Amino acid sequence: MFKIFIYSDANYKLMKMKKISKYISFWISFSVLFLIISTTVLGSPYPSKKGCSFDKNYIIEMIEQINETRVLYFYEKIMMFGVRYTGTQNCSMAGDWIYEEFDKMGLDVEFHQWEYRKFEDRNVIATLHGNDSSSNAIFIICAHYDTVENSPGANDDGSGVVAILSIAEILSKYSFNHTIQFIAFSGEEVGTYGSFNYARDAYNRGDNIVAVLNLDIIGYAETTQGGRILRYFHEEPSTWIAEFAQKISTKYIDIIDMTVENLPNYPGADNQAFVDYGYDGVWIAQHDPNRVGHSPDDTLENINITYHIKATKLMLAVLTELAIRPIKIQVILHTPLEGTGYINNHPVIKLSFPNFYFLRLRGITLVIGRAMASAEVICDENVRYVIFSINNVFTYWDDEPPYEWEIQGKFYPLIGRHNLKVFAISESGEMDTDEMEIIFLTLSYQYGKW
Repeated sequence: MFKIFIYSDANYKLMKMKKISKYISFWISFSVLFLIISTTVLGSPYPSKKGCSFDKNYIIEMIEQINETRVLYFYEKIMMFGVRYTGTQNCSMAGDWIYEEFDKMGLDVEFHQWEYRKFEDRNVIATLHGNDSSSNAIFIICAHYDTVENSPGANDDGSGVVAILSIAEILSKYSFNHTIQFIAFSGEEVGTYGSFNYARDAYNRGDNIVAVLNLDIIGYAETTQGGRILRYFHEEPSTWIAEFAQKISTKYIDIIDMTVENLPNYPGADNQAFVDYGYDGVWIAQHDPNRVGHSPDDTLENINITYHIKATKLMLAVLTELAIRPIKIQVILHTPLEGTGYINNHPVIKLSFPNFYFLRLRGITLVIGRAMASAEVICDENVRYVIFSINNVFTYWDDEPPYEWEIQGKFYPLIGRHNLKVFAISESGEMDTDEMEIIFLTLSYQYGKW
């Protein structure tokens, strides 16, 4: 009996330990299962997955965070500085305030110092870094915080600054595939010098800026029709941005009640410097006339807050959709360099011509003799081929890297201003292009004796 008792007690303890083990295993399994379900079904609290597709309702939730209280707060703050002419103390104090607001949002903030002729000032750059380590793409939303000498600039361009601050405050709580930069430029009213210096420096750094959304005068509407329209001004290579925005406006029409009008380019806005250095960018403005622009009457009393909030909501939707959009293929022209003079494929001088943006000479490239075109293709699949063209005429075909071509005419020498364009096509048929304007003095051509 004694031996049986000892065996039974040990057996009992063993059975008890098994029950405890099963109990622990059950709760561990339940916890793991709960985490899996909450992540896959409910989703992460912030959008962060590479190439993820956001639920429309999720973005609507972000849109609805734009509210009149915060918009008026930003307006009242920037208007406290009065006239903000580039280089003045008022402009400098406004720049400090914008920096502080971005900093409070937890963004990576810095001043970008610039100097040109008699002007010296700062741009304010706030960066929300993308979470996709394989993407170096940057999307910029910008406005200018300086004014002309006789205006407090509520609409021109306090409205743009207020919009980017309002959008940044909301998006700073989230995470996106690609990097977003919120930029407040100075120097716009004296010649777009702030944006010119930044675009040139960004190009020289090799920044991969995919799109620039420049908000300038978006705070007023006086007609029913105008109250439902935002205008996108752009050159042909940037048409895709306006068309994308039109699709987004349709997607959220029931929420925002705002459409996009697609118009020809105006070269006097801050997006133009980026365009001159080979990036895509648009100027975004209100539909109705800015009757108080560049005058002492450009005050908060002449802002249509309802219209401004609608415009800001649409821009938040457009920017968010861009920042989560998978980039299936991208081609980038690396040489010839923008804003450079070449002699027989040797870069010999930097060219900028900041004052000649209306003639499209800012950032122009000059080639005397021969020059090599080279392109990089960023793509998740195989690249079928790359095509180089002059003035949209097929000139050279390459089907393996490095994608290079010694530039020459096809049927005649290249003399004068011409468009160099590169096309990249993937195995599945995805296509992207990049292009630049070049002034050539090149006698060589494909079907000639030179």
